[in-house]
Amino acid sequence: MLVKPSGGAAGKGMRIVRDVDALEGAIEQARSEGQRYFGDHRLYVERYIENPRHIEVQVLGDSFGNIVHLFERECSVQRRFQKIIEEAPSPALSPELRKRVCETAVGIARAADYQNAGTVEFIFDAGEFYSLEMNTRLQVEHPVTEMISGIDLVAEQVYATAGRELGFAQSDIVSNGHAIEVRLYAEAPEPGYVPTSGKVLLLEYPSGVRIDSGITQGQPITTAFDPMLAEIIAHSPTRTLATATANHAIQGVILLGCETNASFLARILADESFVRGQFHTGHLEENPHIAGGNSATGLPAFLASAALLTRQVRESADAVPALHASLGH
Repeated sequence: MLVKPSGGAAGKGMRIVRDVDALEGAIEQARSEGQRYFGDHRLYVERYIENPRHIEVQVLGDSFGNIVHLFERECSVQRRFQKIIEEAPSPALSPELRKRVCETAVGIARAADYQNAGTVEFIFDAGEFYSLEMNTRLQVEHPVTEMISGIDLVAEQVYATAGRELGFAQSDIVSNGHAIEVRLYAEAPEPGYVPTSGKVLLLEYPSGVRIDSGITQGQPITTAFDPMLAEIIAHSPTRTLATATANHAIQGVILLGCETNASFLARILADESFVRGQFHTGHLEENPHIAGGNSATGLPAFLASAALLTRQVRESADAVPALHASLGH
């Protein structure tokens, strides 16, 4: 079990108790620290999940009482408790568990008379799932759900807000294939996921995948904002193919001028545990070697540098006649 102060921040005063004989001492220590740090000696006692997976269910509701789910997403690949790779469906769920989780999410949304797009989140471990929270909005990883369902979640959110009835029933929603999304960040993974900055000198994305990006060539990247630069989403008939496609795509990203986590993402996708679908939210912390290695992408980075140099030479050459003409020569 987990004993923690009621007013505490993550880590402060928490005690993991695996032996009932240690419970009394843990309670005394947690009470003392809670009072000292937060002026409140009251405690929570919760079940401690050793290796949790983060699974969430996308739901849609309208003002006519209709609530549907669009299946689940697996969001367990995290660093510092923030998701960096998401996929749909989850490789951890059997058809029976999937039905239970999704129906539970619909029940929670129905009890709240929910009328929009939202996500019901769960902690999952050893065949059991526990309610975590509900996010009453679309999330960064919603594209993987769009890819397997064929439903535009942004449009459906607008329709729900406008008071329009859902145009489909639960039986109309079918899960097709497998989708994986990786988050391209401006950060250096190895020193501790430190945000990076620079100017986008050259930017090229691979074809054959969905790219959701808000950056352009020539744009400065600063540390004043969230480090996410783009989402790269691969959709294939199977998880194996989707993983391979996503890995090929992230290695094909060319972004010069700002260090990114592209190689880190490629290493995760190639990691044996990820390939087997056997991972949890603490996997990257338990395997720090995955974050190691060079951030450059080898040959693609070399070719990108060559392409940038070639472009600059051509632009300089093109500017010479124009300069002569402006001077009257």
